[in-house]
Amino acid sequence: MDPTGTPAFLPLLLLSMVLTVFFAWAAAFAVRRILGVPVGWPRSFAVGLVVCFGGTPLTTVFLSNSGIVDAEDAQRAVVPTLLLFGLSIAWAFALGTGLLVAVEVLWPTGSLGTPWGLVRSLRASGARRGRYLHVTRIAFREGLLRPVNARSMQRGTPEAARTARSLAATLGKSGVTFIKLGQMLSTRADALPPEYIAELSLLQTRAEPEQFTELRPLLEEALGRSVDEVFHSIQAEPLASASVAQVHAAVLLSGQAVVVKIQRPAARNQVKVDLDIIERFARMLERRTSWGRALGLESLAVGFGVSLREELDYAIELENMRAVAAGNPALKIPTVYPEFSSNKVLVMEHLDGEPLGEACLSAEPPEFRRALAMELFGGILSQVIVSGVFHSDLHPGNILVLRQTAPGTREETTVRPALALLDFGSVGRLGRDARMSLAGFIVAVQADDNVAATDRLLEMVERAPALDRRALERDMGVLLTHVNGSTNALFTKLFQLLQRHSLGIPLQLAGALRAIGALEGTIKLLDPGFDVVGEAQRKSLSWISAMTTPEAVRNLLASNAIGFISTLQRLPRNLSMLNEKIENGNLQVNVRQFASPTDRSFLTGLVHEGIIAGISIAAIIGSILLMVSNSGPMLAQNLRLHEFLGYTLALGGFVFGLRSLVRILNAGK
Repeated sequence: MDPTGTPAFLPLLLLSMVLTVFFAWAAAFAVRRILGVPVGWPRSFAVGLVVCFGGTPLTTVFLSNSGIVDAEDAQRAVVPTLLLFGLSIAWAFALGTGLLVAVEVLWPTGSLGTPWGLVRSLRASGARRGRYLHVTRIAFREGLLRPVNARSMQRGTPEAARTARSLAATLGKSGVTFIKLGQMLSTRADALPPEYIAELSLLQTRAEPEQFTELRPLLEEALGRSVDEVFHSIQAEPLASASVAQVHAAVLLSGQAVVVKIQRPAARNQVKVDLDIIERFARMLERRTSWGRALGLESLAVGFGVSLREELDYAIELENMRAVAAGNPALKIPTVYPEFSSNKVLVMEHLDGEPLGEACLSAEPPEFRRALAMELFGGILSQVIVSGVFHSDLHPGNILVLRQTAPGTREETTVRPALALLDFGSVGRLGRDARMSLAGFIVAVQADDNVAATDRLLEMVERAPALDRRALERDMGVLLTHVNGSTNALFTKLFQLLQRHSLGIPLQLAGALRAIGALEGTIKLLDPGFDVVGEAQRKSLSWISAMTTPEAVRNLLASNAIGFISTLQRLPRNLSMLNEKIENGNLQVNVRQFASPTDRSFLTGLVHEGIIAGISIAAIIGSILLMVSNSGPMLAQNLRLHEFLGYTLALGGFVFGLRSLVRILNAGK
């Protein structure tokens, strides 16, 4: 212990630790440079520690096998001792690198995540397990987990009604994401019995409400002021309690009747956990099942997640409402008040009506219900094909049947069919070319023209490299024989056709097809005999005619004329130059086999890897010949120079072989 009271060995210990860390990091840097691929720093540092602590045992082995067993032997053979020490350190480095390569093969960099990422993953895993247990308890309490049989899916049976109630109750109490799942299922009247449709439709506006006292602080935070400074009054009892928010009636200080849509406080965190579960489950199914890969479940789950996250941002919904209202005069869109809205609160015009899922329309005459169906279908199809901005979440709870008061009376009587759309969190967009092709496809389907339908389809989708067009036309002809007025059946078989021929469908176009398909289930609530495909064909024909009038064609040509003018100006000169070169016999065509930098890089890398592999093989063969040779001068008592050179060549061949192996394994990344 020194005079300051510090143990004498402590400075040496600290110095050795610093040197060890320094050499370990230096070895880690060397490993990454030699392998030539991005390897994680933690595992590279671990290899550095192997070099630091593994060099001593290897030095002992090399020296003892060479006849250098003590300090006196080392003093007599200083140069061989130093050479063997360096060789042992190099072999420790090579073996550590080999261990790193083995780890990379079994667990590539990034597959396990960073240590802090693993901590977050463990927390998320705990949240998922808690969520699994929570939903399972709800399902058990609501009777959804009782033994079921085929009668639970048969129309009109007590088992179907009981199971439908249990399913709706489970989804309704399981939170935002599962309520959204129920909302999507409620539009599939083609796939589920009426008992399920009736119960799941109630999820649109009858989710469990939260107390307004819990929402008031969130509302005031979004407004940036007190509620009393904006509203003359606001009802504590919600008008509706939807999946991610609830709606309260209010009156502005100006006297305007409005509704205030307030996002549930726990909605975002719950959606985050639920989407994590859904995306993991979809990824597992896509990896382990052929049907999951065919459907692209992972991309579908990711798309659903993106859509649901957008629904949680009411600033996006406000812009969506403005965009849909700009090109949609047929259906009523509520007026929004951006000065009182934020990403969690939306203030809009109060519309007097009932959601379609709850409206009592059975007593209304068939002509009235058909008029409503025509208005709804025409308005949505106009959004998709004419304006290109469309509502893509068309379950019955998002469609409002308006009540209007006849002039001079105080009784509520319906003067004319009037519908409004609500909840614009999910909105799709289509360009002009895609809209024209979609309208042409619908017309070709109704006309039973498989060639025209195939042409319009190929204009919309992403083609496969080796497409058999004749086979696609034949399959399209078979598909058209199944069309029976149902868009759900048509689009389901269409998606199967696309998968069978490896045709990719753009995300927005898929959203448009799904929106039209989901609309069919909603329209059937109004008019069960409504011919969706036939009506779509009639309206598409009229809109195509409107978009191809002489004036529309003239405007289209005018918009493209600027680009044509410069081309036409240069055309005579270019033709003259081409003709002159042909007459003089000096027309040349240059073809470069590797004009693309990507091609040159690939070929260069291939040659380099071949050279490295050749050097590795030659070094290993040479090392074997040198190590078995009994000739050459002695470096130490039991070590010849040729044997030492053999060990050195083997080291080089081993390291070069590892580099080549790692680059081959990472070639596809």
